[in-house]
Amino acid sequence: MGGGAVTEHVIRPAFALGPLSDVSLGRQIPVMPSTPQRLADLLVPSRICMPLLAGSVADAAAALCELLDHSGALSHADLLRERIEEARSEDIVGLADRGFVLHYRTEAVRDVVVAIGIAPQEVVRVLDDQSLQRGRVVALVCAPPRQMARHLQVVRALVRVLANPDSVAAVLATETPAQVLMLPQFTGKELPAQLTVRELMSERPRTVGPEVPLRSAVLEMLRAGLGGLPVVDESHRVIGMLSERELLRDLLSHYLPRAGGANALQPPAAARRTVRDIMTRQVLCVAPEQPIAEVASLMLNKDVDRVPVVKDDRLVGFLTRGDIVRKLIGS
Repeated sequence: MGGGAVTEHVIRPAFALGPLSDVSLGRQIPVMPSTPQRLADLLVPSRICMPLLAGSVADAAAALCELLDHSGALSHADLLRERIEEARSEDIVGLADRGFVLHYRTEAVRDVVVAIGIAPQEVVRVLDDQSLQRGRVVALVCAPPRQMARHLQVVRALVRVLANPDSVAAVLATETPAQVLMLPQFTGKELPAQLTVRELMSERPRTVGPEVPLRSAVLEMLRAGLGGLPVVDESHRVIGMLSERELLRDLLSHYLPRAGGANALQPPAAARRTVRDIMTRQVLCVAPEQPIAEVASLMLNKDVDRVPVVKDDRLVGFLTRGDIVRKLIGS
């Protein structure tokens, strides 16, 4: 490192209570409107299958796909069929032998659509450990990728309905699609509000300063079981990130022998290294008020595992992919 001043270059969004900005790409990502809506507003008789003749979850998904296609809900039915055939476990929520919620983000639809099937016999799903899940009510949700927020709202609402034994019993007692549409489980409740970053983030996260010895920072990460630490200055502004990615890149470039036996960094030099030497200055930050669906989509698109949460240019929290997954599974 030279003796001159170090210029920090941090990529960070604007934090006005509006669109989430991605300065690195020079564009803004719109925030989905949070318009109140009931499940009943997404249901129509032609998308309720009674009886659903299916022995397996795969058969049920195929039958509901055809139902959506025949009702005119699909613009590209083959795209949904291909998506269903991928049989990803994360696309299926099984609910304690009461039912299933199948959910797909796909360009097969232009808006969120829902189909529900009520089977006379139990529909079965075989899990990886060969145990079985069973249920007679199967809901299928399709949404275009850009509507991730609404997609999650609808999935959460349907999971709440099918997680309640009394609600499932009421659905099974119906005889016509019209009766299903009149159930208070679908007509009486609005979709749950969009989750925000504030609800999932870790408050008062561990941080590290740029002049902290690198060895000390790494030991703290290992002891605390952390995959990364935000680097902050004296004013608690985020100026960088130290994560396993930067550490691995540093190991590959300085410590691990290269082909031909290139020199590795000598211990005395390594002992003088600080967090500033290897931290990344390209940091994607989010605001506490941002909908979690848009932030999750951004993290996936950018291949980012964790993001600092900033308000008024100061660090107020930390959000990881694990935080999001645990909350959604818990919901």
